[in-house]
Amino acid sequence: MSDWQTVRTWLAGTYSNRAQAMAEPVWFIPVTLWYVEVEGLFGEGAGFFTEQVSEHTPNQPYRSRVLQLLDAPLRLENYRLQDQKAWAGAATDPERLGRLRADDCEPLPGCTISLECREDAFMGQMQPGGGCRLYPGDTGYIEIEFELRERSFFTLDRGFDATTGDQTWGSRAGAYRYLKQLP
Repeated sequence: MSDWQTVRTWLAGTYSNRAQAMAEPVWFIPVTLWYVEVEGLFGEGAGFFTEQVSEHTPNQPYRSRVLQLLDAPLRLENYRLQDQKAWAGAATDPERLGRLRADDCEPLPGCTISLECREDAFMGQMQPGGGCRLYPGDTGYIEIEFELRERSFFTLDRGFDATTGDQTWGSRAGAYRYLKQLP
């Protein structure tokens, strides 16, 4: 199986960091994370809808976005949804998610995540330089790095103030350690 196909297979699924949150409740809340492949979303590569929900507020999904997995070089391109509210909760609604189209998404320049195969894991890291911003003119930027394995996904997503460099959101205690629940 190619590296591209391995990432595609390993990424798809439902994840939870419940074990981590129970062991370290001061630093982590229990979160469910979905990566759902959307067939035919893009003309090239594979498209994924991803969404998170705190187990404390299960009816309030947040951080919905779309990723495009591409090869040569192996990478993930990030997209934001033009109408975030319209797609909230779609990770668990296959019929609604089947209506998602590429023109519902806007590319996020500077938010490419490069992937590198290391033994039995894929390491992902966003392009350096603070260029990933959700909206033009944002005063903050995003940095993402992760480790993907067949049954786990450890990710450190953080936001920073572009002027001061201070962290404004995201974990201060290390990566969220998600374990795969369903394929």
